[in-house]
Amino acid sequence: MSVVSTPYSSVSSILKSSGARTSLIRAQKKISFKLPKNLKVILTNYENGCNRQEYQDTICIIRDTNIKEYDLLEFLSSLQECVSMLGKNHKFLIEAMLKINWISRSSEVIASYKKFIEDLMCIHIYHSKLIFDNLVNQFKLTEDGDTKWCEGKCPEKYLTKSNHVHDLLKKFLRIIPMSIEIFLQTLEFHYPRTNEGILVAEQYQFSLIQILSYAPQLRKEILGLIIRKLTTLDVTIPPSEILAYDENTDDDYDDDEEMFDMDDANDKNNSKAFKDTELKHPDAEILDVCMEQIFSYVYDCCHVDGQLQIESIKSIYNDLLHNFERIIFTTQSSHHVQFIMFYLCSFKTLVAETFIRRLWQAVSSPSVITPVRQTSVAYIASLLARATYLRINLIQGVLSEIVSWVHSYISSQDSVESADPTAHALFYSMCHAIFYLIAFRHKDLTEGKKNLLFLQELNITKIVTSRLNPLKFCQPAVVQNFAAVTRKYQIAYCYTVIDRNSRSNLPVLYNTNCTVTALETFFPFDPYLLPLSGRRIAPIYNSSANAMNSNATDSNAAKDKSCDENDFMDDSFLSCSPEPKNHIDKFSYSTSPGFMYT
Repeated sequence: MSVVSTPYSSVSSILKSSGARTSLIRAQKKISFKLPKNLKVILTNYENGCNRQEYQDTICIIRDTNIKEYDLLEFLSSLQECVSMLGKNHKFLIEAMLKINWISRSSEVIASYKKFIEDLMCIHIYHSKLIFDNLVNQFKLTEDGDTKWCEGKCPEKYLTKSNHVHDLLKKFLRIIPMSIEIFLQTLEFHYPRTNEGILVAEQYQFSLIQILSYAPQLRKEILGLIIRKLTTLDVTIPPSEILAYDENTDDDYDDDEEMFDMDDANDKNNSKAFKDTELKHPDAEILDVCMEQIFSYVYDCCHVDGQLQIESIKSIYNDLLHNFERIIFTTQSSHHVQFIMFYLCSFKTLVAETFIRRLWQAVSSPSVITPVRQTSVAYIASLLARATYLRINLIQGVLSEIVSWVHSYISSQDSVESADPTAHALFYSMCHAIFYLIAFRHKDLTEGKKNLLFLQELNITKIVTSRLNPLKFCQPAVVQNFAAVTRKYQIAYCYTVIDRNSRSNLPVLYNTNCTVTALETFFPFDPYLLPLSGRRIAPIYNSSANAMNSNATDSNAAKDKSCDENDFMDDSFLSCSPEPKNHIDKFSYSTSPGFMYT
């Protein structure tokens, strides 16, 4: 029995202890790699061409092993002693070191790693691109379980980690000015795509804005990068597509649909804007949080403890204007990014006047191409129509300038026998701006005998009855509302001309490929549809033709009297002689800012 029972006893004992044996076997299979102690010797041998295998093994350990804290600290100390040897020949070793997840380590490791990177960058500028690539990529610190930021506010956890990266970048930009160009290229290269998600987008843009706190000399370039990327995203999301994601939106909404009665149409559009709900469109949600970050930065730049700083607003105005003219103004179909200028202008009326003067310079300059002049007047008309912070006498002054230009043009064309839209495109854009402003702001422009007398003295009748026949070329929705307003207040009678035009079937505008019946127009400041960032726009936005809040206007006027900083412009752009623009507008969504060469 004993002979027979022995095998069974052995099997039984093996089965009983299988768990312990398995653990032991698994533990034996785990191979622990140790970083070498004689790093200087290994580097020297590699450069001399002998025993290169040990050098390559070291790189594999750094790249593929989760190195313990103590071992990493010891190795970093050895690296710092040999940092002068880490030239071009050691690119792969540097790449392996840069891939270490150092930012989530202990404070001792982080401090030692940062010291190593500083020494490496200062001694071997050759590695600057690799180092910048690694540091900038650290802006995307997504981990399992991370979600988008609440109300766009940066969590303390991310701020603490990203500050280590900014500490290094701040030093590099200060002590190695020649690295700035490489740094800017790296920022653009790593700018996140929309498929990386909203969290990565808000992390990365937040970090870009943080850079401006210690590198203000790069503000124009970094803001340009942000604006260019946001504009590219903006043009891919038409308003109808944003609204289609909203369950409360009508599915049959059409960008090209003309909606009038004007007041009802604008109220309807506004009911879809500034909603205190989350967007369902994923790309629009990304644009929303990024626009909120930009708005917040612009506000913080211009205010200290809630008080407006004149020098600060002058500085950021110049940087934003540069990028507006270079990127936003020349881009077709953007709908939201241009509100950066709209928001900045709300801080002080003088800023808005300066912006209008700048646009008017383009309108009135014969050397500027017609599409630019038309786009400029569209921005002027749309800003005056939508901004509640502008005084009525400024609007009147701009309107007076446009009307004077139109009357002068009509006088110079007395011999014209028939209208040619291709030859007089700027004229029709200017007329459309007049019709649009009077129709949209008629409540303010006709309030009181003085204001009504101002409109009557503009001699609008001469414009609508001129041989160039502007009513035929402007958007029908604008024309109909303008005609109703001018008849009600006895400013002009347009229906005779409208009826005559309606009986005519002649084409009024020739395009390369087709013939249309009216000039294409756009509203640069159509209703803003992004809810989070839209909270900053809503209080300063005239959402309907029922006009702006007179109380807000009066308070802005009083504020301007208390702050007499007339040095913002070379010559104060007085409301009695403001300056307008040339372009047509449409009260429904249509082609947004920008122009095309034909």
